[in-house]
Amino acid sequence: MKKIVIDPVTRIEGHAKITIDLDENNKVSDAKIHVTQFRGFEKFCEGQIYSQMPALTARTCGICPVSHAISSTKACDDILGFVPPSAGINLRKIINLAQILQSHTLSFFHLSSPDFLYGFDAAKEDRNIFKMMQTHPQMAKDGIMLRAFGQKIISALGGKRIHPDGVVPGGVEKKLDEQTRDAILQEIPNAMKIAEETLAFFKENLHKFQKEISSFGVFPSLFMAIVNKDGNLEHYDGLLKFIDSEGNVLHESIEPNRYKEFIGEAVESESYLKSPYYKPLGYPAGMYRVGALARLNIAKACGTPKADEELKLFKNLGAGKPVLNSFYYH
Repeated sequence: MKKIVIDPVTRIEGHAKITIDLDENNKVSDAKIHVTQFRGFEKFCEGQIYSQMPALTARTCGICPVSHAISSTKACDDILGFVPPSAGINLRKIINLAQILQSHTLSFFHLSSPDFLYGFDAAKEDRNIFKMMQTHPQMAKDGIMLRAFGQKIISALGGKRIHPDGVVPGGVEKKLDEQTRDAILQEIPNAMKIAEETLAFFKENLHKFQKEISSFGVFPSLFMAIVNKDGNLEHYDGLLKFIDSEGNVLHESIEPNRYKEFIGEAVESESYLKSPYYKPLGYPAGMYRVGALARLNIAKACGTPKADEELKLFKNLGAGKPVLNSFYYH
């Protein structure tokens, strides 16, 4: 039996390798992804003082620390019986949206766009951000500017760009002053312009990747996301909802503090990554996808005119059913 090993996997956030087993006819018989980085956060969080948890859990990731910090502060709110003021909640939401902006910008411009610009079969020496800076300098600048905007908001409201410590149990550490507010508002038009131009670029170039779209990561699965009480897109607070690959609702209106009733975690010997699953179906039948693809498959609406218009176009891709192609995570 032959084996292909890709180590390390590049253009991802973390450390991983892939092994592919080939049979006697050189056909793939098995494939595995190995997350090789041991973290141990769940274990060394045990016994820590609650006030330290937001800063500690933020260290889980340097790209999405806000998600971990906010989740921790919300848990502390519940434990202590805190009801954050509306201003504090809104500032948390803004910081969280800023992280989504910078994280998605990193994913698209720095990690994924070389594939769109040069093709999936282009030489690996060309499929990188440095080549992109040479051949598409404005696009590279747009990616840097858009991500910087998100990072500036996190820094201004959360204390610092990486591992912000301004999100605390009970709300946030400091209020938003007028000067900071005006500085953020002033940059929004340019950020919107970059986002809209990038989305147009993506849609205009989809026709080049019909082969990849039809075969890349296309498989039936469950999806999970949080939605608001109307079933619309939500990022900060909401109810858990599960659907299957046909769009049937498996369970909805699940309060977040009940997640352990519905979500289990499996462990594979070849990876440090846990595999969450929908408990009623067990593992592996209950494995589900999350993230951008799941959120858009599940949400009835986004809540703003432009976003809702784009959501309709996305929904059309599935002809009334969930979009199963991982290509559309972009």
